[in-house]
Amino acid sequence: MAYDVLMWLFLAALLIPANIYAIKWHRSGNFPLWASGLLLVILGVGLGFAVGGILVGPSNAGQGGAIMAAFVGLVTVGNGLIHFFIGLILAIGKLFTKKDTQV
Repeated sequence: MAYDVLMWLFLAALLIPANIYAIKWHRSGNFPLWASGLLLVILGVGLGFAVGGILVGPSNAGQGGAIMAAFVGLVTVGNGLIHFFIGLILAIGKLFTKKDTQV
């Protein structure tokens, strides 16, 4: 039961700052939201493998650790996909609402 709490704390410590910085960078115009989502998706896969390697270990069956690692990876990838699709919708919407037509 204690490992569940550690998993949720790890996810909160990872995703809350990632979401805050992604939105902050998007609002300042430094980094598009779709790109930060894509970066989070790519890093989420690597993070899932890294957490799995740490929790399972080479000489351990570690089914619980493997499930936790898969969950951490999937939640991070899902969060990145949400950022990517919202950023894509905003970018497409910005293309259609551009008002630089000349008569």
